[in-house]
Amino acid sequence: MLRLKFSFLFLILSATIWAQSEAQIESDEVKRVGTHINCQCGACTENVNCMMSAGQCHFCKPARTQIFKMQREGMSDAQIVQAFIAEYGEKIFRHDPNSYFWVVPYISLGVGAIAILLILRRVRGHHPPLKPAVAGGPPVDDDPTLARYRDAIEKDTAKLD
Repeated sequence: MLRLKFSFLFLILSATIWAQSEAQIESDEVKRVGTHINCQCGACTENVNCMMSAGQCHFCKPARTQIFKMQREGMSDAQIVQAFIAEYGEKIFRHDPNSYFWVVPYISLGVGAIAILLILRRVRGHHPPLKPAVAGGPPVDDDPTLARYRDAIEKDTAKLD
């Protein structure tokens, strides 16, 4: 019975110790460095903070543990990243995301507004200006094509009488 109690106590203590180390490798400090290191499991394209590490990824959890140990030893974030680059090569480094991505929608709206203005200006520019109507007779126009059509209409209407 005493042996069973010690086994149970050992099990509880080991679970407590495991939970503390799990919380430590999931800390914000470890995650901050982990965002700059690519996962090398081959199944994802995430950093070492990926969610596959709950038991499926063979790389992320040990990498976070190594990051935590290096931080405890007093290494800076840059030194930790350089250590990973030295061990795994340049492919492991993950650059910061582009911080100007928020500008893209505004640039698109601006380009669209300029395109609409240019199209409207071009459409308005092709129409001749309107001439005021003169009372008491047909409109006078200097266009020879219009005069030719007007003469053809007059001939056709003269044949109807």
